[in-house]
Amino acid sequence: MSNTERTRPRTLAEALRSWDDAALGHLLRHRPDLATPIPADTGQLAARATTNASAARAINRLDEFGVDLLEALSALPEPVDLAALAAGVGQPVEVVQPRVTELLALALVWGTEDDLRPIRAVHELLGPTPAGLGPVTTRHFGDLDKLIEEAGPEAQEVLAKLTWGPPTGTVEKAERPVTIASAKTPVERLLARGLVVPKDPTTVVLPRQIGLHLRRGRVLASTRPTPPPLDGKQVSASIADRAAAGAALDLVRLVDRALEQLGTEPPPVLRTGGIGVRELRALAGRIGVEEQTAGAVLEIAYAAGLVASVEVGTNDLWLPTGSYDDWLELDTAHRWAQLVIAWYTGLRAIGLIGRRDSGGATAAARERLVNALAPDLERLLAPEVRQLTLEALAQAGPGSAPATESVVTWVAWHRPRRGGQFRDDLVEWTLTEAALLGVTGLGSLGAHARALLSEEPTVEDLAAAIEPMVPAPVTEFLLQADLTAVAPGPLVRSVQDDLAAMADAESHGGGGVYRFSESSVRRAFDLGRTSDQLHKWLAEHSRTPVPQPLTYLIDDVARRHGVLRIGTATTYLRCDDEDVLTQLLSSNLPGVRFRRLAATVVVSPSPPDMVLARLREAGLAPLAETFDGVVQLSTATARRGDAPRRRTSRDFVDTPTDLTEDQVKAVIEKVRTGDRLAAERPEDAGQEPSAPAETISILTNAAESSSRTWISYVDHNGNASERVVEPVRVADGWLTAYDDGADQPRTYALHRIATARPV
Repeated sequence: MSNTERTRPRTLAEALRSWDDAALGHLLRHRPDLATPIPADTGQLAARATTNASAARAINRLDEFGVDLLEALSALPEPVDLAALAAGVGQPVEVVQPRVTELLALALVWGTEDDLRPIRAVHELLGPTPAGLGPVTTRHFGDLDKLIEEAGPEAQEVLAKLTWGPPTGTVEKAERPVTIASAKTPVERLLARGLVVPKDPTTVVLPRQIGLHLRRGRVLASTRPTPPPLDGKQVSASIADRAAAGAALDLVRLVDRALEQLGTEPPPVLRTGGIGVRELRALAGRIGVEEQTAGAVLEIAYAAGLVASVEVGTNDLWLPTGSYDDWLELDTAHRWAQLVIAWYTGLRAIGLIGRRDSGGATAAARERLVNALAPDLERLLAPEVRQLTLEALAQAGPGSAPATESVVTWVAWHRPRRGGQFRDDLVEWTLTEAALLGVTGLGSLGAHARALLSEEPTVEDLAAAIEPMVPAPVTEFLLQADLTAVAPGPLVRSVQDDLAAMADAESHGGGGVYRFSESSVRRAFDLGRTSDQLHKWLAEHSRTPVPQPLTYLIDDVARRHGVLRIGTATTYLRCDDEDVLTQLLSSNLPGVRFRRLAATVVVSPSPPDMVLARLREAGLAPLAETFDGVVQLSTATARRGDAPRRRTSRDFVDTPTDLTEDQVKAVIEKVRTGDRLAAERPEDAGQEPSAPAETISILTNAAESSSRTWISYVDHNGNASERVVEPVRVADGWLTAYDDGADQPRTYALHRIATARPV
């Protein structure tokens, strides 16, 4: 026996048992789902690693070249050595070897470099035609080159079309058996020689052995072992950073202005969730941006917890949250950083706003346009694609602005099996959103945004990165004779609020321009300011003298302000007897206040039904009347309770979380202990019924190694039998296996297998 044969593992479980703790730790960190629940021993760990669900998670995170290697391993006849695999993908052995080592470390492939075997889940997940090759047939072909030459040029043209896939072709239904002598058409000549085989009466397929022969040993026509280049344009890195910082400041202002509008004029929550198109369009006009940008601003604020649906009376309204007030107390850098972290780690696919919901459960839902703030915008792929997109920009280097198509291709190479067209859309949306957020400037990743690509980005790190580029807030502005105030930089929050109370913002840049008008000054008076207060405040905060036209404007509006007054009164009471009303004013009815407007009239802010009830409790007998003075007769009214609060999905995670170092060590220790206990078990312990998890582990490992297994099976009538089978697949509660001597596999319910033991 050679040294290679002695070291070659017979199963994946046997291979894992030979791994040291460092190798097992690497596997658990990269495939954390294997640790939940903690496997009892290596056999269970191997069984779990070979399930389709777990393998799919690992394969979906492979790049294009990793998937190509798995396809080649799945297509090539076993055993596959490293040299054959390298030839199959058309790359040097030294390029393929380190990537094969990675696949071995992920337990997607097991064996040695002389005998590489993908786990069975790889074959099933990559489909029956890996790399466009057809199924394997058991026919003996003989001299293939001679058979192909005998088929003739026309038949060879048919083979050329099938060589690189798809390996199937449509033919007319054959009415008679085809032989070499009776074959007339090119396809019949191929069928007669076994170069294609019938799949059904109207379809023929090119066998895998023939396809590999025609490809001259190549499984894939071309492979890319490294990512595609990031082509684009070069820009000044310093200018790009300043542009990104400017966009960051604009975003903070936009969020602030949008939530101010929501606080004063809250839009209703749609019945299906989200904010209506009309309300979003109105908000966009008030904050001076396009509708799509307004939706993105609301989504970013929503992700940061600054906006929520609030039940007000019988309606649900979109309102700023208490966190918004806390956010306002932060400096600009921290406000921006909080928004960016929420966007970067969030699940909201903002680019879906205004599009058809292709992921809807019904045809009607798929026809409906997706609204901003709708509950169905979460996509698990969104944060992963955002990270990859920013990594592409970082890979391009400072001052590089890769073209959108180049970034899309780069991300697709890194995640070829994730998302398809939706993945590509997410990349484009990420680039647009990154520019709005100030993460990029002129298409280049800002230096301050590189903190996002750390292992665990925090608000503090991101705020510290942009802090040097954020201008210090100022407390003064410049008043001009044209009734405008120009802020030379971002204003301190309190100064900005006071100025916005008496003047309208006309532009927002590094500082801003505000215009005074009769209506804006009246607004300040409506808020309780006096003319003396306005004159004094302007003199204190203006670097220039207060212009005379502004002084005249304030004094003129002050003279006319409040001449006519208006108020609210929910209930009025009138009585011809003035003494009754006088006694009522001094009665102090619980929960009700009155104010006398005239000798025979008092008003109250309380609703009429409450006032009526309190008056009757006090022994009075008032009579209700309508607005025009007509006596109102009372009728029985059905009461309704408040509608239950509508539940919405917010942040949810469906992927396994990363494991801590302590958790990794605990799993390894548990597995090692289970292996020691299994090794100490007496030989005849296998005669006892296996535990369900152990049974599945034994059968899964047998399927991976194509080894025979003894099982004790109880059928649906309760009859027990013993048989030796060759497992093929263990999934979804069933064992698919060949009985000894059988040509077709059969299935066994796993819960009816009492015992399993390798033969």
